[in-house]
Amino acid sequence: MKITVLGAGSWGATLAVLLFENGHDVTLWEFDSRKAKDLQDRKIKPFEAGADLPSGLVVANDMKSFKNSEAILFVVPSQHMRSVCTLLKNNGISFDGKLIISATKGIENKTLLRMSEVIDEVFDGVYKNIAVLSGPSHAEEVCRKIPTAVTSAAINLETAEKCRMLFMNEYFRVYNQTDVAGVETGAALKNVFAIASGIVDGLKYGDNTKAAIVSRGLKELSKVGVALGGKEQTFYGLSGVGDLMVTCFSKHSRNRAVGQAVGEGKSLDEAEKSLGMVAEGVKNTVSAYEIGKKLNIELPIINETYAVLFEGKDPLEAVNSLMTRCPVRE
Repeated sequence: MKITVLGAGSWGATLAVLLFENGHDVTLWEFDSRKAKDLQDRKIKPFEAGADLPSGLVVANDMKSFKNSEAILFVVPSQHMRSVCTLLKNNGISFDGKLIISATKGIENKTLLRMSEVIDEVFDGVYKNIAVLSGPSHAEEVCRKIPTAVTSAAINLETAEKCRMLFMNEYFRVYNQTDVAGVETGAALKNVFAIASGIVDGLKYGDNTKAAIVSRGLKELSKVGVALGGKEQTFYGLSGVGDLMVTCFSKHSRNRAVGQAVGEGKSLDEAEKSLGMVAEGVKNTVSAYEIGKKLNIELPIINETYAVLFEGKDPLEAVNSLMTRCPVRE
């Protein structure tokens, strides 16, 4: 199949290589024309610990590939999803009849829309052709062909199956389901708890504290997900607890790294600059906090993470606030 991958960051490049090695005709689209030319000319690895790009993989900055593509894969930062979609639409790109896949994890600020909803809002009427790909899958490991399992979700199984057939191979296993709302919510909110986990790492707390963050975070995640139309069972699968575990504990997790820097005393701005890459959880903390207020859902960990990142609350005070809340049943 002819596929265009939007976004030449670590995950976009990794998925583009996977698809190329699965035998597909792949173009990797990079927004920055200079970066696109550099990647196309030198085929260098676009991120630390990544594999160099295959010589036959095309990296481009123009719109030609979109018009002939049978599938479009979005791997752009969540808060840029709308602007990228608008750019394509304004350049005459149509998604009619194409398989659309979102591997972007996030909820848009202000509108509080999931990524599939943003795509459908810009390209009206394409929702039935959208699949989302999500699960515990660090690019640093997938590019090394370390066994990984993820989920492909679409409102109909036929679309989810089309997505699975593109990606699945001996090291990348794909499961199907139809709970798009649950999968996307889990993918977005787990990054908030990864930041919280990083904060307790920065405070030099131990495994007990991390386990509390992850297990109670899963409860908050499922409460929000069900309120947004997801199925509770989804959050106990790959895109819920699976993704939550990997991003809260892994050395590869950008969101955990940002949280750790904040826990060690850096400002949010300093923490993000030291990372040098996008940590989706920062913006998604805002969305999660706003969802809680809008739906009147009690979300203690999300609220305290928001207070630390955006209201200047001391991380130690935030932990104390969580530990001294009124006793409740589990």
